[in-house]
Amino acid sequence: MELYQKKCLGPIQTSIRQGLVSGTGFGLSLFFLFSVYACSFYAGARLVEHDKTSISDVFRVFFALTMAAVAMSQSGLMTPAASKAKSSVASVFAILDQKSRTDPSDESGMTLQEVKGEIEFHHVIFKYPTRPNVLVFQALSLTIHAGETVALVGESGSGKSTVISLLQRFYEPDSGQITLDGTEIQKQYG
Repeated sequence: MELYQKKCLGPIQTSIRQGLVSGTGFGLSLFFLFSVYACSFYAGARLVEHDKTSISDVFRVFFALTMAAVAMSQSGLMTPAASKAKSSVASVFAILDQKSRTDPSDESGMTLQEVKGEIEFHHVIFKYPTRPNVLVFQALSLTIHAGETVALVGESGSGKSTVISLLQRFYEPDSGQITLDGTEIQKQYG
C-alpha cells in the first residue's frame, strides 16, 4: 500500500496543478465574459438615457456580440481537438494508402479441396513492418497436427497472436515457410 501511495503522489500533484490552472482559466474567462456583459449593458443604458438609440437596438447588438463571442470561444476550445483529429486522419489515410504484399484480389493460387489441418511453421523469421528493428520470431519452428489442441503461452508481446496473424496471412514472414497440409500457404488461395 505504501509503495502504491508513493507511486500515486506524482500523478496526484500533476492533477492538482492541472486542476488549479484549468479552474483559474475557467474562472477568469467567465469573469471577462460577464465583465463584457456588464460593460455592454452600461454603455447601452447610457446611450438609451441620452436618446442616442433604443432599447431594442441595444439588445440586438448585445445578442449579436454575445453570439459571435460564444462562437469564437467555442472554436478556440476545439483547436487542440482539431489538430489531434487532423493527425489521426492523416495516420488513418497513411494506413489505407499502404500497399499490401498480398494482393487480396489475386486468384492465381491453388485451392485445397480438403483441409485436414496439419500446420507447420518451419524456420520462420518475422518482424512487423512498422517496427523493423524488433525481431518477433527468429527461426520459429512449430508443428501442429490435425485434431490437436495447442496452447500458445507467453508474456505479452511474445508473439502468440502473431502466429495466428501469420497463419491468416495478415502478414507474410520475412523468411521461412508456413504450410497447411504440406502446401505452403503463400501458394494457396482460399
